Formats: sequence, structure tokens, C-alpha cells
Amino acid sequence: MSIKRDNLLHILWERSPLSALTLPPTLSAAEQTRLSWARRVESYEAVPEIFKDYFAAFQTGERTFPHAVLTPIYEGFLHRAAEKMVCAFDDAIHILERSGDAFETQCYPLAGISYVEARTILLDSRIRICGATRQGLPAASTLQFNSVTDYLFTPILEAIRFVAVGSRGAARREEQEKFDQWARLSFKFMNYARRSLLGDEKVIQAILQPEIRTRIFSILGRAYYRTVAPTLACILTDRELILIREERMRGGGKYGGSWLYIPLGKIAALALAEKGDDLLEFSVELPQNERLGFLFQAPVRQELNQVVERFKGWQSVARN
Repeated sequence: MSIKRDNLLHILWERSPLSALTLPPTLSAAEQTRLSWARRVESYEAVPEIFKDYFAAFQTGERTFPHAVLTPIYEGFLHRAAEKMVCAFDDAIHILERSGDAFETQCYPLAGISYVEARTILLDSRIRICGATRQGLPAASTLQFNSVTDYLFTPILEAIRFVAVGSRGAARREEQEKFDQWARLSFKFMNYARRSLLGDEKVIQAILQPEIRTRIFSILGRAYYRTVAPTLACILTDRELILIREERMRGGGKYGGSWLYIPLGKIAALALAEKGDDLLEFSVELPQNERLGFLFQAPVRQELNQVVERFKGWQSVARN
């Protein structure tokens, strides 16, 4: 009966007008993933048609085409994101975002960028740029892409950080070795800190704050906790304040991190305040009245106070 039924369904389908329709092939999981990959745009000819007018100055080939990266839209990726193109030229970061048949532009002069944050959780990576646009208005832009292609954004990040650091490439070995003592607490954060340094910058002070947890209740002698703040590293160099935070996926897995790079020249003030329950809030005051806060535990109070005082010393010298 099953064979006859299958043959009957096959005959009915062949006689149906719908059988003439050609359905698009189903993409494999690997093909769907590749659709979320960013790609390098190496010439004016390779620029998507909708963005070409913005790059008219490079059409003749007289000017070297800038480092440019396209982040495509893809519904099946971890989050929906519009197609964007980012590039660095004329001492600015240009971000073009497609909106229907048009696009919107944000242009951030390198000297006006307050900070940049790079965040990675498994295959989900993002870069957030905050600062003043060419019109002097406060703004923020986020680029989202598959972590497989994060190397394409290294020149963009280095262009932003170069303004403060003044050099590029790998950090000096003697500076990276200052984090070796962290291996006992967190080998992962030792490596995170090492890779955060750029060029010739020097580490002035570094603090590693383990995950902060508080007990909720106990049942039958077993204690249950909740996380108040993730593992956090605070690194003061002679050029930047770097904050590295552990990132979790929904469900609690620790599969990533975020790196926040703030030029010292963009910091208005650093402050330390009591938060109760042996907690301290380390705050960073930025242009446009923006404020970033981070939780630490009381045992690192002295070290945080040293970071605040050393920054004040740097600030005093810089102003004079």
C-alpha cells in the first residue's frame, strides 16, 4: 500500500503546475555560515554598486584604494545586521550602512574617537566605535561579523589606536612578560592581556579582578551563587587605558571576551566610589558627558587608587 501511495503522489506532482517551478537549492550549514563572513574590498571596481559614488575619488586609480571591508547582511547569522562597509582614509574611519536602495554614512575623524571596543563570543564578533563625527556630533557605530574574518579588521583597529599609541605591530616582549604572573589565576587572561598591547606602549600598572559572585541561598549544605560581575582586567599603559572583560553566552558559558581601548587623552577623569557589599565602582569620564563604570572588589582598592593617581600625574604633565 505504501508503494502504491508513493507512486500516486509522484504522478499527481508531475501533473501539477507546481512541478514546473524551479526551487532554489538548499544551502548547506557551511554555505550559510560563509554568507556571514566579512570580505576585503580591494579596488573601486569591487565596491558594491550602491556604495560606488562614495568612492568616486578612487575611480581613476590616481589614489591608492584604502583598506576597506564589507560586512554582509545575513538573516541566518546569530543576529540580524545591515550590510555595512568600513574603511580608513583621510585620517578618518568611514562607515557606510545600507538602507534599502540608499545608504547612511558615519565619518569619525581618528582624533575624535573616544574609544573602540572589540568583542568576540565564539563565531559572533563585533567592533563598536564611539566618538565625535565630522560634524562634531556624538555617535556610535557597531560592526558585526563572523569571527573567522576578524583579521580583516586589524588594520582598522590599529589605525584607530595608532593616534594614541604612535606605533603599530606586536608589543615588546618585556611588556608582554609583565602579565606572566597572571598565569596562576587565569592563563586565558594572561594571553588576553598580552595580545591587547600594541607597538611600543609600556605597561604602568595592571590589575586582574576574578569573577565576583555572591551567595543567594543554601539548601542541604549546598550554596548557590549568582555572578555580580565577570572577570575583569584593568591595564594602564603610557598611552591607553585597556579594560578586558570576560563575556558569556546565554546559558552561562564563558566563551569570549571584550577589549576596550581608551586613549588617555580622551579621559576627562578617573574615579573610585563605594558600592556596598565590599564592592567598588571604577568609573571613566569621557567626552560628551559619557561615563563607563566597572565593578571591583575591595581588596584591590589600593591598586585602583594607584591607577587613579598615576593617571592624574600623566594628565598634569600632558596639560603642561
